[in-house]
Amino acid sequence: MPTFEYKAINDMGVEITEVMEAPNSSAVAEKLEKLGYLPLKIKSKAGFSNLEIFSKKKKVKEESVIILTRQLVTLLKAGVPLLSCLEALVEQTEDETLCAVIEKLYVDIESGKSFSDALDKHPKVFTELYTNSVKAGEMGGALDDILDRLSELMEHDMATRARVKSAMRYPMIVVISLVLAIVVLIMLVVPKFMDIFEQMGLDLPLPTRLLILAYTMLSNYWYFLIIIIVVLVIAFLKYIKTEKGSYQWDQVLITLPVFGDLNLKTAMSRFSRMFVTLNGSGLPILETLEIVAKTVGNKVVAKELEKASHGIVQGKGIAVPLGQSKIFPPMVVRMIAIGEQSGSIDTMLLNVSKHYDKEVEYAVKNLTTMIEPILTVGLGVIVLFLALAIFLPMWDLTKLAQ
Repeated sequence: MPTFEYKAINDMGVEITEVMEAPNSSAVAEKLEKLGYLPLKIKSKAGFSNLEIFSKKKKVKEESVIILTRQLVTLLKAGVPLLSCLEALVEQTEDETLCAVIEKLYVDIESGKSFSDALDKHPKVFTELYTNSVKAGEMGGALDDILDRLSELMEHDMATRARVKSAMRYPMIVVISLVLAIVVLIMLVVPKFMDIFEQMGLDLPLPTRLLILAYTMLSNYWYFLIIIIVVLVIAFLKYIKTEKGSYQWDQVLITLPVFGDLNLKTAMSRFSRMFVTLNGSGLPILETLEIVAKTVGNKVVAKELEKASHGIVQGKGIAVPLGQSKIFPPMVVRMIAIGEQSGSIDTMLLNVSKHYDKEVEYAVKNLTTMIEPILTVGLGVIVLFLALAIFLPMWDLTKLAQ
């Protein structure tokens, strides 16, 4: 059985540090409560339980967090106290990593921390949006409503990503198959033609010389090519993690042909939904914009939201600085302006979100249709190049034979 070290205040008011064997940290907290002790800290000693080993190795899935949130909403609306909710969720949660996190939340809350402070200790599981929304719900006394909105927002984001991945599956399969076919053609067909061309001493055209160069590189220097590709990929991934690199990459993502419009619409929908969720929870407008900017998922959009925050401080509102931006569509700016004037900005942005949800759904459904012409043209260019590279020397060879 795992061993836990705990720090607690005993029934005499003295702070003590001892060890105890128990199935998990929640069991330790229950035993201390029965003894009349106030637990301050509970941690596992050497010889970690399987649960804690898994919690360090496995990442909690977003789907598991959504299910947890839904269950928590149901229990809270039924009038169950928060600690009892967490205790019940420990028994019901199948994800062992998440179960370990819930146990830690239980211990932190029982020791006097707020729910949002306990969540803040697990940023890899609960996002900043999640934590700050819970904090606002605690302040406004509407934790169950806020968690309900959060679960809807997370479900919406996950469904959108799943639709995009599904739409991209076919083009990716086509591209990969095309690349493999070209490599096989170069490695198997080109060598046979090379022997013929060398024997005849023909003056080879440019496409053929390029094809032979590709064969030489793939056959003799393939390991260098792999090293170069790996180095470039690693360098690219490191660059887009920098402040400048991530901003430039996000800028590319919203300006790409076909995909740029989809990415921008997704960002607008996400911005609208998050703003409505946080603003409806009672957070100040500046804090709402700050959190949305950090979690909207696009640095370019985030920068424009930061400008909007400065506009509010200067008394310009949100719509004026966003209207000066080239990123936010005019419809979004107009709806925000109407909402500011009428005092119904939440309603307006909810309508914006619903509009862009439909736009994104339509764009995703037609993504394959829009990509097919690009793939067809690309395939045609490649086939034309291969045909010229192989048949132009053959044509010269035929004339030579005549």
